[in-house]
Amino acid sequence: MASCRRYSRHVREGPADQKDGGAPSAVLPPSRLPTIRDVARFAGVGKTTASDALQGRGRISSLTRERVLAAAEQLGYHPHLGARDLTRQRTEVIGAVAGDLFDPFVGELTGRLEQQAAERGFRVLLATAGSGLRKEKPAIVSLLEHRVAAIILIAFTGDRQVLEMIGAHVPVIYMGCEGPSGVSIRIDERRAGELATAHLIGLGHERIAYVSAALLPPQTDRDRLYGYRRALRRAGIAPAQELVQRLGGASEEQRRELLGRLLSGPERPTAVFAASDITAIELMSCASELRIRVPRDLSIVGFDDILLARTPMIALTTIAQSTAELASRALDAASSLIEDRGSTPDGVLLEPRLVVRRTTAPPR
Repeated sequence: MASCRRYSRHVREGPADQKDGGAPSAVLPPSRLPTIRDVARFAGVGKTTASDALQGRGRISSLTRERVLAAAEQLGYHPHLGARDLTRQRTEVIGAVAGDLFDPFVGELTGRLEQQAAERGFRVLLATAGSGLRKEKPAIVSLLEHRVAAIILIAFTGDRQVLEMIGAHVPVIYMGCEGPSGVSIRIDERRAGELATAHLIGLGHERIAYVSAALLPPQTDRDRLYGYRRALRRAGIAPAQELVQRLGGASEEQRRELLGRLLSGPERPTAVFAASDITAIELMSCASELRIRVPRDLSIVGFDDILLARTPMIALTTIAQSTAELASRALDAASSLIEDRGSTPDGVLLEPRLVVRRTTAPPR
């Protein structure tokens, strides 16, 4: 995978009326957060003066204070909230950036991470980024301000500038998702997609649909779809584009409409591989409204094996991801990197496991 492209951003020179003739222009790469020293240089004052001005203490003129505050704003400087730990340089806190907590799998994985971290003597500081880049950067900046020892990304948008920003400060680990650098701890998504689809093919199904999940990271979705298509081709079945339904950022109402259209057509599928358990359960609900019986008329395979999928009422056939193992392996990698920043632990690609329950059967 291509390496991250580095560049620098040039910060404007400080006010022209500074006593020292104006501070020299600062060059701050996006991979480095501005420090109090940068603010002091930019404002043309000493580090102590800059610190006093930002904290509202000391006998400092209003003009100097305004100059320091303006410099901090232009540089995007935020004081370290974990300053009390500066002598140690790092804390016992591990930062975690979760995606959308409305996704039950992300919620379960986050809870497991917090539980196992506590058992190892770490605390987890959680920041949520939803499903977009707009919230991801502020979430990471907040964690860096607290001087966390490492950052575990439970969801990642793919923005490489974010990686440069993290990597200059602390180790980064991806848990349950893939990143272009660092250590990834995840399931083999392509193999999982192939395993789910091959199960349906083995039961005798040929018209098998793939339905993506609304909250799924794009790369994860692509990998599961790849496995689905590979299983069909290996069985000599040509993948049909009309049987691939991408939900993306669709609302609940839009999802119901798209799923209803998929299940009510004259050439409707006899089986569906859903890219998440929540999507599979939505399919079951939609099929019930259309009086399509599962699994007699329609077989469904989900993905994740969330708690709801394991209940007797749902009993969903699914691809299981072990949240306990994902969390354990991610913490192993974090501990190794915290102890030795020069180390490079191997990434982990976990083998998927198919759990067969009541939602799959041979076609009529």
